[in-house]
Amino acid sequence: MLPLLRCVPRALGAASSGLRAAVRASPLRQLLQPAPRSCLRPFGLLSVRAGSARRSGLLKTPAPCSCGCGALHTEGDKAFVEFLTDEIKEEKKIQKHKSLPKMSGDWELEVNGTEAKLLRKVAGEKITVTFNINNSIPPAFGGEEEPSQGEKAEEQEPELTSTPNFVVEVTKSDSKKTLVLDCHYPEDEIGQEEDTESDIFSIKEVSFQATGDSEWRDTNYTLNTDSLDWALYDHLMDFLEDRGIDNTFADELVELSTALEHQEYITFLEDLKSFVKSQ
Repeated sequence: MLPLLRCVPRALGAASSGLRAAVRASPLRQLLQPAPRSCLRPFGLLSVRAGSARRSGLLKTPAPCSCGCGALHTEGDKAFVEFLTDEIKEEKKIQKHKSLPKMSGDWELEVNGTEAKLLRKVAGEKITVTFNINNSIPPAFGGEEEPSQGEKAEEQEPELTSTPNFVVEVTKSDSKKTLVLDCHYPEDEIGQEEDTESDIFSIKEVSFQATGDSEWRDTNYTLNTDSLDWALYDHLMDFLEDRGIDNTFADELVELSTALEHQEYITFLEDLKSFVKSQ
């Protein structure tokens, strides 16, 4: 039997969201999409440049350039491209991982744009963890602080971390059903001091889906953990831990997701620059 003190933090974690209204099961891709968060990316060079006040003629239809290409080239576009060039250089300078970090535990990684899958087979079971890095950067905890005396503002910019919702699917070789657990990182625990007895992620919903069925069936019963018995919730967490999905896994997933998010952000800036610059 698990020690009572170990179960209490999990019980509190599962019950703390009890005031939220229960929602019906959503398709897998919707489960991977958290509620939109305000953009808090501390752009390295995103500042109003001197003399960049909006021109009175901005609303006028600009004429095509005189180079004869027939495309639209404005002074604003030129300044935009110069800005993006500097911003890309800054983001690459602070990029921690030039390639995506590997997960411990023999997980295989598949990446499709902003969506990533981790796959692992253990004793006849297939375990899949899916997450999407869109809208995965939480608000800064505690709000913004004024720079201390003699310290530059950019030196106090918080390090951004991506904490996406992730869906765990467990399939047994002799079963026609797949157990699906929708997990997330509670925002009220982000940035707080670590507690070795607490879980840094929690389970939101649990359901069964037909193995091999790509369509999510809303007619299948979905268990919401908002008001779940703490003992059952604790066993579900232990079920995941026995399959390698624990605090260590959750920490490594944050590192992987953060690296992927930054990589995709730099790619977006490069695509934006090419689009604005293209003729």
